[in-house]
Amino acid sequence: MSKWKVDKAMALWGILFGIVATIGGLLFFGAIKGGFIAEGFFLIVISWVLVLLLFAKLVTAIKNRGKPKKKDDWE
Repeated sequence: MSKWKVDKAMALWGILFGIVATIGGLLFFGAIKGGFIAEGFFLIVISWVLVLLLFAKLVTAIKNRGKPKKKDDWE
């Protein structure tokens, strides 16, 4: 039987996303009063994705600060 190989960074990002999504969902759903719940949920999901994407970009920028850029690096 083969062992599973887990990328620790991806596991950490997944756990972080789960925590932020749960806490954010509780706070946002508590703030939504009336209206169409699906619209609020859509905005919440978009905000989770954007906030975590910006945080990941910030972490990457800080980690790569001072390192020379390679030709094949993604911008």
